[in-house]
Amino acid sequence: MRPITLDLDPQGRRILSCACGTIEIARANDWQEFTIEALDHDLARVTCDRCDRQARLGLDVEPSPSPQPTW
Repeated sequence: MRPITLDLDPQGRRILSCACGTIEIARANDWQEFTIEALDHDLARVTCDRCDRQARLGLDVEPSPSPQPTW
């Protein structure tokens, strides 16, 4: 099991969770419980601020634009 995982809920919100029990839902890329550091190739180093565990995840660290409807 990875120490930190990234999931999406049915509404498309990103949820980070750590093996220590820390869970957080993203609020416009403003993470309070995790530190996110951009790496190469669209990866990020994610650190749990509670226990200092780290993981490399494929995570957009920049806000992505909302999809525009194609009508």
